[in-house]
Amino acid sequence: MWRANILWVLGVPALVRAATYPLIESWSGNGFMNGFKYPVETYDNTTNGDVFWATAANTSLIYVTSAGTVVLKVDNTTVVPYNEKRYTPKLLSKTQYAAGTVFVMDLIHMPYGCSVWPALWTQGNDWPKGGEIDIMEGINQQTTNQIALHTNTSTCTQSSSTSFSGTAGWNDCSIETNNDSGCIVNDTRTDSYGAAFAQAGGGVFIAEFSDDAISVWFLTRSDVPSNLSVSSNSIDTSTLGEAAAIYSSSTCSISNNFSPQTLTIDITLCGAWAGLASVLEQTCPPLSGTATCYTTYVINQDPGTTYANAYFEFNYINIFSSSGNSSISASKSGSGATSTITAGAGTSSSGSTSGTGRLTWSGLGMFLTGVMGYVLVR
Repeated sequence: MWRANILWVLGVPALVRAATYPLIESWSGNGFMNGFKYPVETYDNTTNGDVFWATAANTSLIYVTSAGTVVLKVDNTTVVPYNEKRYTPKLLSKTQYAAGTVFVMDLIHMPYGCSVWPALWTQGNDWPKGGEIDIMEGINQQTTNQIALHTNTSTCTQSSSTSFSGTAGWNDCSIETNNDSGCIVNDTRTDSYGAAFAQAGGGVFIAEFSDDAISVWFLTRSDVPSNLSVSSNSIDTSTLGEAAAIYSSSTCSISNNFSPQTLTIDITLCGAWAGLASVLEQTCPPLSGTATCYTTYVINQDPGTTYANAYFEFNYINIFSSSGNSSISASKSGSGATSTITAGAGTSSSGSTSGTGRLTWSGLGMFLTGVMGYVLVR
């Protein structure tokens, strides 16, 4: 969307990236919402979309199908009156994940269509200071996925020497440059987004968040290996092949720009990107007269047709972490309860987090981790 110092103490080696991560959380079917909460705000205050965020009362917008998949959809039955907004879903993970985390999201369908702007992304607790990782994002009738980082400093850029399969766009991740476009990488595969994604049976998006690099992979359905499923107990990112995008710590100070991240799923409509006439008309019909994205689509009299494909359908989301013996800090406060898992947060056999105290990214925490021989990754 629109967001290292390596410590050496007493000869303790620097942190290195591990390739294999064990499962810590898994969400699917009727248990999908166990990992998420609704946003406090009721409207799109980040991209100025013409939407109200769904709440627990909007059960028709988030549901489990008879096949066990989970659907998050734009309201496509209500005729919205002028000056009102359309209800759409936004979910935030209850846990914040620090360096040493791999996010795996298996989808059958993603939202697409004119005015539609979906995203699978992560954000720090104090955006934009905590950074932002856009794993999957697109607008309107776009045909390829856009990956990006957004940071609050000028110490994160895309390296021209790093090899990945996507096509790099802007290389400065700072929100102060290029109208907060971020450092963009476009996936070159047309089945990575939109209608072609659905026609291919969907696929799996994987994001590895480590101190060495932030990497994103996309596996179309036919390329998903049999050992990558909801029941996977671990993931080895070295077996995933070439990443669609890699942001190396050699040119992006990841530890300085990215705090523990909240996984975010949302669908907005129109707004600061998808709703710009010059952008909208690149893949959708020209607007007529004084018409806008809002008047043409959001308050359209036939929402069933306009937003027929404006939905996510998930098989599952799995979260993996690099070790099994670190601590968790938790703050409980009703539906807004959150916890922070640092690299290697302990888990129970069910994948739920456990532990007491707090492991921070302070020098002491890094020193103790090094002494104990853990490998920390984000």
